[in-house]
Amino acid sequence: MNWERKRRNPFWTHSSEKRTLAWKQACATLGADGIAARGTFQADLQASGVHGAQAAKVEVDTLTGRIRVLKMVAMQDCGLPLNRLAVRSQMQGGMVQSLSYGLLEGRVVDPAGGWALNANFEDYKLAHALEIPEMVAMIDDEDGRPVIGLAEPSVIPGHGAIANAVYNACGARIRDLPMTPDKVLMALGKVG
Repeated sequence: MNWERKRRNPFWTHSSEKRTLAWKQACATLGADGIAARGTFQADLQASGVHGAQAAKVEVDTLTGRIRVLKMVAMQDCGLPLNRLAVRSQMQGGMVQSLSYGLLEGRVVDPAGGWALNANFEDYKLAHALEIPEMVAMIDDEDGRPVIGLAEPSVIPGHGAIANAVYNACGARIRDLPMTPDKVLMALGKVG
């Protein structure tokens, strides 16, 4: 912004006082041309090597084998978060996917032929609103690394966290997904 434009802008000030504008007022200061910008790739702002961890708190009904996830917490490193709200949302989506994968998504595969026996993906069971627990998404950006990216990595640790929480809750170690009630009861030695 040049000095002439700053001088003509009624909302620009030399003082350190904070001023606020309504959206409509802020847009009115732009003029007819609006704002245009063009970015360029900067290699020093990107890196690789994501990492994260998750924990879960569960409730296990040892009579029925039903698992209910009460809370999930995720810590994920994505380097420099450009949009913190979007990063947290991506992490929460990863936790929901992980919960669905760990407890509900029962893909049935023919052992001899290797093809899927499930009818279709339309009837595939996924977590719905009542099955989604409290979720806490924490962004690890303390190390000052450049942008790494965040998508599927937030899905990976969740079902392991749920399995460990089930073991801590009732002593049932389940190593086969999805963790259905019958598998919980078998791990507890209640069915053969």
